[in-house]
Amino acid sequence: MTSMEARFGDATRTVPLPNPWNLTAYLAAVAAHRGRSISLHPVPKAMLADMGCGGGGLWVARKHDDIIVYDAAATGRNADHVILHEIGHMLLGHHNDQERGDPLPPSLAVVLPSISPQSIEHVLGRAEFGADREREAEVFADMTMVYATLPRRRRRSFRLFGRGR
Repeated sequence: MTSMEARFGDATRTVPLPNPWNLTAYLAAVAAHRGRSISLHPVPKAMLADMGCGGGGLWVARKHDDIIVYDAAATGRNADHVILHEIGHMLLGHHNDQERGDPLPPSLAVVLPSISPQSIEHVLGRAEFGADREREAEVFADMTMVYATLPRRRRRSFRLFGRGR
């Protein structure tokens, strides 16, 4: 078992996937596990690009809650995937060694005008995580989407493709 596979397995044991799949129920379970609410804020893709997110998503970690900003044009499974990518960063612990070093992007105030900049601990987009962690979050989202649609089994854990039992 690879390190990545073990970490994915830990994440799904910690916060099991609802069956049938329901993003709202999964977000509630992740929020309960983390002890902080999670809110979703769809915004125009251009605003995400202005923040250096390439139009995907952005995780804003505040002192007592998390905000996922994502492309408003994404719908259905595409929106779920973008949101799960950010959840992957949360559950895989990608924020643990991050510090708020750079000033907040000015466009964040436009996207989330009611949020005080002083309440934000981290604004974590693609540039802050690095290629390996981006790949992990992407695989987490991919695998979650696959496993969320499989019929319920007694024991289900992530298995990376191409690996035997």
